[in-house]
Amino acid sequence: MHPWVHPISIARVPGSRSPALDLAADTLLDWLRDAGCTVTSQPDNSTDLLLTTRCFGEIVDRDEALLFHSKRQFKLTRRPTVLTMVDVPEAEYQRWLAHFAELAQLPEAEAARDQYPGLASQAAEVISQQARRGGPEMAIARMIQAQVLSIRVMVLRTQGDCPYRAMHFDLAGAHPVTDATDIEAFAEDAGGRVLAAICASEVNHHVYAGDPVPAETWSALTSPDAMVRAGVTFTEYGFFTTPIYVEKVLGYRGLSDAISAQFSEGCYAIYDADLPGLVTTATGSSRLVDKRSISRADQAVVTGIRPERDGAIVRRVAGMEPVVPSVEAVELMGICERVPSHTHTNVRGELLQVPNVRALLHGHLGVEAYDPERVEAVMLDPLYYTQLVSCGTGALAEGTALAFSRSKSLANLQDPRAVVFLEQPGHGVMVVEKWPAAGSATRPFETIRSYLAAGHLQMTLDIAQGPVHWEPAWSADGRRMMRRVTEREPAF
Repeated sequence: MHPWVHPISIARVPGSRSPALDLAADTLLDWLRDAGCTVTSQPDNSTDLLLTTRCFGEIVDRDEALLFHSKRQFKLTRRPTVLTMVDVPEAEYQRWLAHFAELAQLPEAEAARDQYPGLASQAAEVISQQARRGGPEMAIARMIQAQVLSIRVMVLRTQGDCPYRAMHFDLAGAHPVTDATDIEAFAEDAGGRVLAAICASEVNHHVYAGDPVPAETWSALTSPDAMVRAGVTFTEYGFFTTPIYVEKVLGYRGLSDAISAQFSEGCYAIYDADLPGLVTTATGSSRLVDKRSISRADQAVVTGIRPERDGAIVRRVAGMEPVVPSVEAVELMGICERVPSHTHTNVRGELLQVPNVRALLHGHLGVEAYDPERVEAVMLDPLYYTQLVSCGTGALAEGTALAFSRSKSLANLQDPRAVVFLEQPGHGVMVVEKWPAAGSATRPFETIRSYLAAGHLQMTLDIAQGPVHWEPAWSADGRRMMRRVTEREPAF
């Protein structure tokens, strides 16, 4: 287990029943008890997780959804995480998988005409976009999440009333698979994944501190304009796409504090020595921010991380409304803090230490291949590939910062590899660009863009869901590349 994982309190809330659900839930809870967790039948204020069950095709009404009403229903002072196990017969799962694979090939207007049981009429627009973006598994995830009104869903694929596979879905789009044919092995694997997900605490407790950045200083900075250009540039390479409007899927407004009304994918940032600080995109969950096209008003200045490591320290800009930074703000700043630094002279002639990273780019896609002469790949610690954690958590922020701190090219500005990346399983990729040589006119993100254009870094919409390794390959023009190899779902 991850070193930060600890026993949690779980309440089993009655839901639908089937032989496979009963067996899987009972065995999973037995494993969690053996791991030190407390399992109760009635939630209380110590409860961390509510586990409930449903059968595929059931539509959960908003008024009975634990996601929205668990605090009121059980008179709690805080909202526990909800995990819904859903029994999906394997034949049904494969039918929908084929449907969404076909849907992804249709023109957008035609795909958006589909209707789904229990979902709003506009849901097809979002689900078809997810099918094109993340594949049929992502579309299935969004459909079932909306039908059972649960962000965390474990789809238990069944054959003849017996567990077969378990799919682990979350908000970020992860869909790793657990083999459930051996029920004890299933419980061990799924139990580890559940604990990792629940124990990975969010790091969104940002605070505003320090004097505001003077309006004239902000106006003179060049990095905000480079940020505006980056949104347009990297959209062409698949890093950003249409924000997800949750109300389009569910068909109603007023989502309370259980879930944001919309989400925009990815983020990007520049370390600006003239502040000094990190200029980063605003979050797309507190207000609508389309990462494909931002303005200066959609950027925040991050100067550090709170001592508790649970949020970023944000500096206001005079004359602008306060901006909440991207959910990965701690992750981005953590990279800057952990990598080596060098002495830099800013526009005021001041000598200061700046991180060897200048520009950072995060998107919900993966790396297909890279040129090892120009690009370096770093890896998370092994457990992150089998016990996934999501964005906006301290666990992923720490693991990501540690991975980049091990980079050989970031330790040496003379190393010819100017770009370093990390694939985060079930989530996406973080790409960073080194600070160029002193006196260079290279603008932020220019090296990443040129490497993408030249094929030195090749992206894919296929996001790894587990362990990866890299094998030598050759491009069409004879260049030596490193190509990603991922583990596939085990055969029956």
